[in-house]
Amino acid sequence: MKTKRVIGISILSLLLSFYPASNNIFAQDTAKLSKKEVRRIERKKRKEEKEKQATAQRKKLSKMLREKEFVFQADKIYFKGNSITVTPDVNFVAVNKDDVIYQSGFQGLIGWNGVGGITGKGKLEQYKFDEGKNRKSPLSVSAQIEPKGPGGKLFFHLTVMDNGSADLDLTLSNGTIRMTGFINSPEKSKVFVGQSVY
Repeated sequence: MKTKRVIGISILSLLLSFYPASNNIFAQDTAKLSKKEVRRIERKKRKEEKEKQATAQRKKLSKMLREKEFVFQADKIYFKGNSITVTPDVNFVAVNKDDVIYQSGFQGLIGWNGVGGITGKGKLEQYKFDEGKNRKSPLSVSAQIEPKGPGGKLFFHLTVMDNGSADLDLTLSNGTIRMTGFINSPEKSKVFVGQSVY
């Protein structure tokens, strides 16, 4: 029994004495790398980390769009050749399952909703989510909005990039409004909902 114990301790001692030596060998190997090789390895690591983050972000955005729980907030609006910078917290389209709130607000104007524009509510119809052909393709959503009050249906098409930036085309009876901005989850979006006309 003592012999087995002595042999076991001897083997363990031998393994432990080899471990620091193997670390020194590895350190010596990496020390032999040129600055150019070290930079190349670091660039590769950064690229892999960036791709990992982009994949996680795309997965998160896909989930929000697929489950119909997101808020698009506009920072710029284009209409009939004109563009205007707007405040994202009052210019948005908020989607919660089949319910949708769409709102515009312009500083210095008097509007029906109390924030210089209009606030409408409706139901989503014919909602289609497209994940794209590959990871480089943007995510997209198209749908119709049936207003809760008077007026015809609105159509929208949303295109979303992996970083959360987005373009929204909202087609009304008198033309199409294009908005650029970003999407976020409802919990992380700070919006002010004005008074709805219906």
